[in-house]
Amino acid sequence: MKKLLLCSTALAATGLAVAPVMAADPIKIGVGGFYTFYTVAAAISSDYATNGSVTTYNSVFFQQEGEIHFIGQTTLDNGTSVGVNVELEGWNPGTPATNAQIDEAFLFAFGDWGRVEVGSRDAGSFRMYYGAPSALLGYGAIQNQFAVGSRLGTSPGNFTQFNKAYFHTTMATNTAAWQDVNRINVFTPRLNGFQIGVGYAPKINIPQASLFGSTGLTSGPGTVAGVCGYAGATNVSNCPTNDNAWMNGFDIAANYLSKFGDVTVAAYGSWAYAGFSPSYRNLATAASQITGGNLGDWVMWAAGLQFGYKGITLGGSIGYDNQGMGANYYTGQDNATRFAAAGILYETGPLQVSFLWMGSVNNNGNGSNTVQAIAPGTNTPTLNGSGGAAGTFSGTPGVNSTVFSGPFALAFGAETANKFELGANYAIGPGVRLTGGALYISQGGPSNAVTGTTWALLMGMDLRF
Repeated sequence: MKKLLLCSTALAATGLAVAPVMAADPIKIGVGGFYTFYTVAAAISSDYATNGSVTTYNSVFFQQEGEIHFIGQTTLDNGTSVGVNVELEGWNPGTPATNAQIDEAFLFAFGDWGRVEVGSRDAGSFRMYYGAPSALLGYGAIQNQFAVGSRLGTSPGNFTQFNKAYFHTTMATNTAAWQDVNRINVFTPRLNGFQIGVGYAPKINIPQASLFGSTGLTSGPGTVAGVCGYAGATNVSNCPTNDNAWMNGFDIAANYLSKFGDVTVAAYGSWAYAGFSPSYRNLATAASQITGGNLGDWVMWAAGLQFGYKGITLGGSIGYDNQGMGANYYTGQDNATRFAAAGILYETGPLQVSFLWMGSVNNNGNGSNTVQAIAPGTNTPTLNGSGGAAGTFSGTPGVNSTVFSGPFALAFGAETANKFELGANYAIGPGVRLTGGALYISQGGPSNAVTGTTWALLMGMDLRF
């Protein structure tokens, strides 16, 4: 699903504006895909331990992810290729709103005129990324199918859930949280090394509420079957507005590939925007009238540069993501994350070795909650003094001391996250690689809910077929 390279063909609209033609051969379906497995030895340590209660984790566990891809295409007599791609999950994400069985499913067409994709598909500006390289398969700056500590920060009771900067230590590219929604992607042909991609999604619902940290904010209409905007290959019956989701998501990206003697150069830049559509009937889910936290129009951009020379690849990227949150009503500060990544990879024969750093900082205009306790026998923390419901305090909005001062106050100051990754893989046969490495993740901020460290050692195997 997530690939560093984008095929060099893309769409110019005139390519399909031809009289109907018959294909030389009917569509035939082929099977491909991947499966990656890791044995992980890890330690996760958070800064909250109240009343003798703390969330604990087993030090050894297994990770797996795989997909089976059903791909079929045919070439029309005018040279245009038309096809379909359906990706069956090889594991169970277990989230109904994201459709646990099928990942991506889309139609595509390409030719000398370019390429078009329609359906459940990652945005072009996500896949056109060039920046920090990685040899740790399934991790890295873009191919992040795994996460140690939580599944992209959604595990309950884990400090990664509350730290708003954490997400961008798993993804350094654009539209990272907009994956797999129903959309159209259009790409130009590559001309003199340049290629442009643009995309449009009618609606975007975000299942990762942890993007908002411990603010108590939620988005979207909830788990509603048949409503557009969810990640996954859903078949929708309507596309409502005014339900705390983002509408009319637009993204544009360009990259450049060239070679000068033994030196290769790749550059990347992208921008994306989606307008927020609040609910007129239940404003509290989009904005906290007590803490001043709110959702708003989504803006993000990313840019990267990569150089290669005789087996050595060096690259990095920077980016900005307001994560769909507007400036706080009372503090006036934004909640945007600024992020960067840098890495070096060495390849010789069947061996790849890399070192990667990713760092991010969130302005934290909404403030950070504090973990007061963890109920015995659970890993669900109680936040501040309000029975675990973040952002729901008593008192006058923006004035009461229990919000900005006192024992249950919101804590202000930047939230940060840094990841250091050492990776290696070795090809032992066609499509078969041994892979492994080490991770160290450090998160900081003004409260115990967003501060902690994780380290992990990984060893596994990656199959491509």
